[in-house]
Amino acid sequence: MKPRPGEYPYETGLNQLNMSMLEVDRCNVLGARDSNMSSPTPSSDTLTTASNSSDSEMEAAVNTKCSLCNETYTIPKVLTCFHTFCQPCLEKLQVSAEKISCPECHQDTYLTPQGLTGLMSDYAVSNILESFALESSALHCTGCKSKDMSAVARCFDCANFLCSNCVMAHQFMHCFEGHRVMTMGELQGSKDDVKSEKAINCPRHKNDTLKYFCKTCSVPICKECTYMEHSRGHEYQFMSEIGGKQIEDMRHTAEDAKLKAGELRGAAKGIEHTSNRLQVHYHKAQNDINDTHNFYIAMLEERKQESLKELDEIFNGKKVSLSTLAQKMHENIDRLYQGCDFLDKLLKHANSTEILLFKNFIDQCFHNLLNSVPDINNQLNMFDIEFVSNFQAIQTGIRNTFGYVRQGNELLQPITKPQPIARPNGMAPTSNGLSNSHIFEAPNLTKQYPSTNNLFYPAADTNPYEKWSSGLDIFHNGIDVFSTSSDPIIDLTSKLINTNLYPPKSQIKRQKMIYHCKFGEFGVLEGQFTEPSGVAVNAQNDIIVADTNNHRIQIFDKEGRFKFQFGECGKRDGQLLYPNRVAVVKTSGDIIVTERSPTHQIQIFNQYGQFVRKFGANILQHPRGVTVDNKGRIVIVECKVMRVLIFDQYGNVLNKFGCSKHLEFPNGVVVNDKEEIFISDNRAHCVKVFNYQGVFLRQIGGEGITNYPIGVGINSAGEILVADNHNNFNLTIFTQDGHLINALESKVKHAQCFDVSLMDDGSVVLASKDYRLYIYRYAQVPSLGL
Repeated sequence: MKPRPGEYPYETGLNQLNMSMLEVDRCNVLGARDSNMSSPTPSSDTLTTASNSSDSEMEAAVNTKCSLCNETYTIPKVLTCFHTFCQPCLEKLQVSAEKISCPECHQDTYLTPQGLTGLMSDYAVSNILESFALESSALHCTGCKSKDMSAVARCFDCANFLCSNCVMAHQFMHCFEGHRVMTMGELQGSKDDVKSEKAINCPRHKNDTLKYFCKTCSVPICKECTYMEHSRGHEYQFMSEIGGKQIEDMRHTAEDAKLKAGELRGAAKGIEHTSNRLQVHYHKAQNDINDTHNFYIAMLEERKQESLKELDEIFNGKKVSLSTLAQKMHENIDRLYQGCDFLDKLLKHANSTEILLFKNFIDQCFHNLLNSVPDINNQLNMFDIEFVSNFQAIQTGIRNTFGYVRQGNELLQPITKPQPIARPNGMAPTSNGLSNSHIFEAPNLTKQYPSTNNLFYPAADTNPYEKWSSGLDIFHNGIDVFSTSSDPIIDLTSKLINTNLYPPKSQIKRQKMIYHCKFGEFGVLEGQFTEPSGVAVNAQNDIIVADTNNHRIQIFDKEGRFKFQFGECGKRDGQLLYPNRVAVVKTSGDIIVTERSPTHQIQIFNQYGQFVRKFGANILQHPRGVTVDNKGRIVIVECKVMRVLIFDQYGNVLNKFGCSKHLEFPNGVVVNDKEEIFISDNRAHCVKVFNYQGVFLRQIGGEGITNYPIGVGINSAGEILVADNHNNFNLTIFTQDGHLINALESKVKHAQCFDVSLMDDGSVVLASKDYRLYIYRYAQVPSLGL
């Protein structure tokens, strides 16, 4: 089989030729495949002095040594990255038949089926070496390993300079049959016009030279190519006619490339300038952060001094009041003793008639003295002093007002000038027209903290049962991650979905709904929230919101307009500590408030926010959902311990039962008039139904229908509404037996949703983690609240 051009099966060919006639050692003929080629090569000085013409200077500037073997190029091949290497050197590096990686820039060059032989030859290097060989005798043979043999000819097919032995091998060995070899004398004869007259054989048809240029394929072709591959529909011309124009186009391409390189060089300098500017901005931002910190420290110190001054004033005032009270007490004591002494003297030294003459006078004096004595016990309570710290609000305020790092296109957006500083007690200057509703307005939290889902993160060793009170996000993508089942044995039958009740997920068509009202923002003022954890609606459609981290309850009308608020941070009567969920007694309007850790109790306020009573601190552990039935009984469902408790209005426990075998993480509860309790289970993806004695009755919904529910309610038609925030805010409506009636979803996505409540006009109120409440209309029929 005849070898491909460029391959050198010298070992096979020499078996056909007498070694003595060639006088060549076998290993000398294997030079093209040996890894340690060390043929003598001309030095750079020799190349430089070979010619003083501009062409010779350009040739001298071209490197004629392979960077891999550091020898004169042997079969120079060009990769797609324009780096040139010897073909034998590339063969040693090749690990894949499909591609080869450049040893210098590591760019991959994908190979044709001919492999490395199919790569383009570097004709410039070959012509420079040829020109040098004609002008100097220092160029040695590149076709064998001999270091003493000078080149006397050149093979255009092997791209090698040949010594006399290699020329003889090309004449007699069959593997070199068809190779075009020219002696140095023949090359010298055509030296004056080497570049234009030198014929190059077609790589596909070895016996024909490239005479034409195919404009369709943009490649030189031979005459036989015009009959075969480039015959139909291809446009071609003689190389002598079109070659100049094509070369000129290539020069223009090179000029464009140089211009582009200049542009890129300028861009690279721009990157360097940008890097320097980035460093400047970094240090400036560092200084700004330090300045902001120092400003905070100064403001804290100022507030500290104000608080101390206020404390001193109150303390001194109360000290003066105490001194005045003590002085009055001593005066009353002296008068009482003086009266007693006078009466004793009178009793000892006067007769009965004389004594009785003073009776009315003495009774009147003693009566006045006794009535003027103040109630010490009640008045002493007025002299207590306490500094109330709201650490949660401080943490929230600092995280949202300290500032944030902006980058990229965000720097092009205008920054709203900061408003005048307002004190945490809500007293803001109004002379400049500043609205209180914007004093503590938080910036866009999504831009500030894109990688966090919450603003507060307590220490890693925080008690897990007190994560609520630290404001830690207890949800993640709609899943309540704060729960663990107290009973590892879960009733698997409760997870089964009755396909007779509702169709598979793929068949559920949810109607779109949009909110017609939204209100609220981040802050501590009226109408602002830091965590609206619970929501309820009373008979007048007033919206009652548990603003947990602000330790208060806020009431709004059905249009979202603020009405009033009550509660303050503390453990005394009328004070609140992390109120979590709320419910309303429809008949009286009383507001039921549950508090989470550390108090975990129930407080009752009347419809005007006045404290009525509190209870349950010694019974409740983790109150979660709360509702009131039609008889005024309070039903509480607890997470963690998976327990249901039923109280009367006075705090007496009517019944309690555990349901850990059926619940995984309950978060909402509602009851019907049949004394059936409907509990939404976030982790079980459904609603579980129990009676008042704790017997499990049935399941409503399931995974794929009601994913990660956040609340459950009953409307006036007796339908069960299950709310979840999986992908969108979804409402799924069932009969009380669990048959699917309707399914709706919001057009917009919401942040984590805390709680929902139904209004009697067919709307649902949604409390969201973005510090807002949304009102969606889901039906036109009247409905009852949760």
